Amino acid sequence: MPTASCRDHFREIASRYRAVRSLDVRAVRRIAKALARLVPAQGERGLRLLDVGTGTGRYLVALSEALRELGVPIARAVGTDQSSAMLKRFTGLAVTARAEALPYGAAFDAVLTFNALHHLELDRFLAEAARVLRPEGLLILYTRTPEQNRETIWGKHFPDFAAREGRLYTAAALRGALERSRMFRSIRFRIAAWWQLTSVPTLLRQARARHYSTFRFYAPREFEQALERFRARVRRAYRFPWAIPARNNHVIVLAARRR
Repeated sequence: MPTASCRDHFREIASRYRAVRSLDVRAVRRIAKALARLVPAQGERGLRLLDVGTGTGRYLVALSEALRELGVPIARAVGTDQSSAMLKRFTGLAVTARAEALPYGAAFDAVLTFNALHHLELDRFLAEAARVLRPEGLLILYTRTPEQNRETIWGKHFPDFAAREGRLYTAAALRGALERSRMFRSIRFRIAAWWQLTSVPTLLRQARARHYSTFRFYAPREFEQALERFRARVRRAYRFPWAIPARNNHVIVLAARRR
């Protein structure tokens, strides 16, 4: 998707983003536990977190709350995003910035990104993440692979959805980029699987709201035709259209900054 189109997408969806996108609470808790292990090295100073591509900040807020529940002190939690429209919906500390040109030095214990990696230039982002992380700091990527995308309700039933989304990185590509950077060690991959109940009206509302930027790859008439086929497919595939079990798989990648 051209940069201008991507900006337009997030400017248009900013006001309704939180209403149409769900949040993986279990993954947030797993990540909070991983971050809690950094605390002994920081003493009472507290963690310094940077969430790149934070959007409306919903994952950073949820993560901060999960850390506080674990008794983990937070010295600073900053969200950056290229979309000023999205950041206007974030009440925390936020800075408009490109992921490939972060306005910081080596100031953070953890750099995170949630569902934003496919919008970034991977190698340049990893170089920036390594630059702003302290030695032994943690990089955490929460994203979806192309294989996982094909297994979502959208990938299975929305015409050409998985085929048109060519921006997602495979696990092999992510590992290769991390190893190629030579700035990270202890690279670990964890599958984050979660279920949610949804309904045909909810799914149609989300699609019409373009809750995934993938829908921007459809021309207006083409989108409406695909949406009608999606509606028909889902109604045939699930016995109870008001209680549809939807599985969402993501991958959590953790890597430590080399000294």
